[in-house]
Amino acid sequence: MIPAILLVGAIIAGLQWRKRTPSQMGIPNPAVGTASQATPAIPTQSPSAPDARAASPDAQAAALKQEAISAAEAVAEAYPNDPLTYALLGSAFYNTGRADEAAKHLKQCLELSPNMVEAYDILARVAYEKGDPEETVRLCIEALKRGPATPDVANRMGRAQMDLGKTEEAVRTLQQAVRLPNATSEGWYLLGQAQMQSGDFEKAKEGFQRAIGLVPDHTQAYFGLFTACQRLGQTEEAGKFREQFQKLEAIDRKDLTDRSAQQDTLTGLPMVRETVARTLFGAAQIYRVHHETLKAAELFRRSAALDADNPVYRSALEAFYVESNNPAGGVKVFEQLAAEQPRNSLNYIFLGRLQSQLEHFDAAERSFQKVQVLAPQWTEGHRALAELYLRTNRKLDQARVLAGKVVEFEPSDSHYYLLAVACAQNNDHTGAVEAVKKALGLNPDEKQYQRLFQKLQQTPLP
Repeated sequence: MIPAILLVGAIIAGLQWRKRTPSQMGIPNPAVGTASQATPAIPTQSPSAPDARAASPDAQAAALKQEAISAAEAVAEAYPNDPLTYALLGSAFYNTGRADEAAKHLKQCLELSPNMVEAYDILARVAYEKGDPEETVRLCIEALKRGPATPDVANRMGRAQMDLGKTEEAVRTLQQAVRLPNATSEGWYLLGQAQMQSGDFEKAKEGFQRAIGLVPDHTQAYFGLFTACQRLGQTEEAGKFREQFQKLEAIDRKDLTDRSAQQDTLTGLPMVRETVARTLFGAAQIYRVHHETLKAAELFRRSAALDADNPVYRSALEAFYVESNNPAGGVKVFEQLAAEQPRNSLNYIFLGRLQSQLEHFDAAERSFQKVQVLAPQWTEGHRALAELYLRTNRKLDQARVLAGKVVEFEPSDSHYYLLAVACAQNNDHTGAVEAVKKALGLNPDEKQYQRLFQKLQQTPLP
């Protein structure tokens, strides 16, 4: 059974249409004989929806939002005693701007599961957007009582405390936020704001500088630096920060104008697709927990179709067909996705993996070669093809070249191990030893690397 916290994460990740965090998700896929690792996601060309020409962006966005709500309502109706269904329903309504309806369902969630931190988090967002900083602080405190502090909750609490004029409390809260392992530039920016409010301009300057260290084009942080330097009497430095702020502000205005000129983004349609995909994925996870596997698979596929750049949905779809011992069915689904999204290299990676499981090696080779054509700088395409050649003991010379490219693109321990295996298969004893030594240098405790190194030491030179 999937832990509840993972389901909630799937349900509420990315709750606002207007906020986007670049994803660095990878595709779990073990290299030849190695421990699993995550490979970096690559940019793909997001396809237009099949009905893109049949409806305006406004109509498409409205239909997608209704699809998300309908899916969440169906899950809640099917499992009325599962608190996760109300978390899903609350987030779906929140994403469509129906805050009151969202709050009602989130409270239902808390009645069934009083310690669900994420429900308090969304309710705090609702309260802040309604202009109620006192309620925001109260809800953030409740969230922090029930789970570890997160940057989002701490930042929101600090912002609300500033709005209430509780500057000292805000500084303490935001100092906690920036000490978290995954602290954000926004936390440092808000801390700078709070310290400006308290009159500590030197520390405010440091906070804004730390924000820029994480996000170099943080426009408002440059304005904060300009203001802090002015207050400190650092006129020359203030002028430089003012100039940089004006440059970034001009770029922001141009970007906004350019986006507004594109019909597809007038409604935030790409963001709508991504967020609806998350809601459908959350619904799929709940169905999966309740053993409604076919409904889960259908929603995994729909999520993948809506969000071309996200490998997580494709991983879940692949896992469904592997776990149900039906890789042939998975091949058909990914062939359909590839036909709908012909420029999306992610689909061909998963298609090739499933074809390889079926021992359709020629088809898998073509799929991985397609990845290389679509994304020649992406490590995964070269790695997958190298592994295929090594597994089938053919085109070993090409496998060696491909493994070398993989190391060139991303010199990780598992990639050096792959290179070592490829060198060994090509009777390049020296190259294999050098590569496995580099793998061990990066990860000396990995048993597989140690075993290969020992085997190579015992093998006489050719």
